[in-house]
Amino acid sequence: MTSTDTSQGLRTAPVGPPSKRRSANGSRPVEGQIPGALWTLGGFTLAIGLWWLVALSGLLPSGSVPTPPSVAGDVIGNLPFYLSNAAPTLVTALEGFAIAAVISLVFGAVGSLTGLLERSVSRVALAIYCLPLPALLPLISSLLGPGQPTRITMAVLFSFFPMLIGVIAGLRATPADIAAIVHCAGGGRLQILRKVGLRSALPNIVAGTRIAGPGAFLGALVAEFSGADNGLGVVLVVSQQKLQTAQTWGVAIVATVIGGLLYGTITAIGRWLHVEPVDSQTTFGAMPGAGRLERAAEYLTPSVALIVIWVAIIEFGGVSPLVFKTPLEVWDYLFSDPAAAAHRSALTTDWLITMRDGGMIFGVGMAGAVVAGCVLVSFPALLRLGLPLLLVSQCVPQIAFIPLLVAICGRGYAFVIVTGLLVVFFPAMIVIVTALEERSRSTIDVVSVYGGGRWAVLRFVRLPGSVPGILNAARISIPLALFGAVVAEWLVTGNGISQAMTTAATTFDYTRLWADVVVVSVTVIVLYEVVAVLHERARRRFSV
Repeated sequence: MTSTDTSQGLRTAPVGPPSKRRSANGSRPVEGQIPGALWTLGGFTLAIGLWWLVALSGLLPSGSVPTPPSVAGDVIGNLPFYLSNAAPTLVTALEGFAIAAVISLVFGAVGSLTGLLERSVSRVALAIYCLPLPALLPLISSLLGPGQPTRITMAVLFSFFPMLIGVIAGLRATPADIAAIVHCAGGGRLQILRKVGLRSALPNIVAGTRIAGPGAFLGALVAEFSGADNGLGVVLVVSQQKLQTAQTWGVAIVATVIGGLLYGTITAIGRWLHVEPVDSQTTFGAMPGAGRLERAAEYLTPSVALIVIWVAIIEFGGVSPLVFKTPLEVWDYLFSDPAAAAHRSALTTDWLITMRDGGMIFGVGMAGAVVAGCVLVSFPALLRLGLPLLLVSQCVPQIAFIPLLVAICGRGYAFVIVTGLLVVFFPAMIVIVTALEERSRSTIDVVSVYGGGRWAVLRFVRLPGSVPGILNAARISIPLALFGAVVAEWLVTGNGISQAMTTAATTFDYTRLWADVVVVSVTVIVLYEVVAVLHERARRRFSV
């Protein structure tokens, strides 16, 4: 499998089960001798066994990790309770998912038809992806009011990015020869889009929507943390406060199962439509052949677009000026106000704490993903056992496990580090494993002929060639790491930017709240774009 460059810089790196091939020493791989279903069953059995072993080992605080039978017993014994609370969360997620699907299709189609708005739409989606969404809950609540509208909006924001990128990547993959035939037959752009583009885009659309489904559920769950009458998010917070460990684990497992069902249902619908969805991580790069001015304009698009949307909401949204501050008011707060120096000092202190936590989460998650990826690709049997768990990890609402981490790790640095493994590790490892598996068969054979074993193959072939993939995983992980840091501070540690934003909302200091949002968002976008430049250079140098 190789990375594919589409016509305007949107790259899709396939992510999925590695193809069956001979091992580095030329022997037949062991995974080819055992049915895939048994490997899947073995992987889940191993995971449950490790969970049981940890629960009985006594290595962790007493009662923090219940045994699988105790969690299963709690879920089965209180199934009506779990289902009654899962239903409103699922309904909110489906409503948000449907709205995000409509918006993605409309914006993707308009961008494809005009050819002018596509990059702007893509960059706006990227900017939304980089926003600290949990920290925006007070602002969204003030705009839409508490209750269902705010929760639906969070579900839309959490699912919009992967869905739109799937639509855009699919429409860009429209076969040129078939489109030319339609054009010669008198069809315009609309006919090409309807008869060719949408059909050829279905694999990528299904790929984006099956990631967006669990994402919408995660958004609904996060929104319930800030206030709701019922839902799994409410149960999760209450069970943690009451130290009901089995119920906390039960909520996390039920949320994972629902995410998996959404993922599997969308996949099944795709197959019913005779579409085999591609497994992909899609990222942005500069347009090929663009000059420095065009690249600079392209990289500035997210910030400019967010400012335009921000001003438009204030001017035409009928919002309260007490809550929604203008860009000029935020600028005055940070630079022109007599107390601007004190404002910057306080914000910088909180920002440094969040950057420290986000940096730890990013570093631990990426380091663990690289090491684990190297081990998995070097031992095919382990890869086949771990592959089902990697795929299932895309369905896990990671935030549901944060209360469990508090019970296990406490509220210090250990919690932040383990959060990094939870939030960054699995998404990054999926991309890294794919990059390590993409090496040329002939190159590996050359190393094997000269007596090189699996470690020589890893050192001289896989790792050097996977540098672009590792950097791709890094920029995907940057927003995830900041998301993890913000959520950890919001729910657990009680410091950093997130805590400052919560305090600002409760004390009606909305200018400080907006300043925090701007600083965090700009930080994430800048870091993302810096790694994007490094990824582009590495891709050109190491592409095979």
